Amino acid sequence: MVRKRARRQGPIRASLWRFRRSPLRRTSDLVEAWLLLVAWAVGVLGGATAGALAAMVADQDFEEERSARRQVVAVLLENARDAVPGHADVSRSGAAVRWTTPDGRTRTGRTTVAAHTRAGTRVPVWTNARGDLVSQPPTESDALVRSSFVGVGAVMATGCGVWASARAVRALLDRRRMRQWALDWERVDMRRGGRTA
Repeated sequence: MVRKRARRQGPIRASLWRFRRSPLRRTSDLVEAWLLLVAWAVGVLGGATAGALAAMVADQDFEEERSARRQVVAVLLENARDAVPGHADVSRSGAAVRWTTPDGRTRTGRTTVAAHTRAGTRVPVWTNARGDLVSQPPTESDALVRSSFVGVGAVMATGCGVWASARAVRALLDRRRMRQWALDWERVDMRRGGRTA
């Protein structure tokens, strides 16, 4: 029973060896242990925070985009099929439309409509505050999906940045340890009179 408990604690104790006092522990081992601990904390907590903040900002931007655009009714000025000569088999085409801006001015532009739509048909279009044609803003569900992707991207970017930084510092520590080992082997070799065997 005592043996089983020792086995269970073995991997935990083995992973914490850098934090224990030992004549074999080097300063670089302790630095590496703290580096890994900080990297995990920053990677997890910082990544989650960055992801949540990025998703909130993106969601707010999508909300502002939705509130800045309004749907108005425009009149189609030409048959949609005539707008794309030689392409009678297309399902949607860009055709000229006319609409009225919030300040009462009449504007014209091109928008995408179903290919079978005839001139004179009223079609919904989206405009910005100045009355210019714009694309349809994302729906609430689309905005949620997009902001989720932005949040996941921020989490991944933060995690990759922390991981790359930790790897770079560990590489520097490994280089320092290799130089120290080379010096130690030279000292041992000098004590033996320059003989390595």
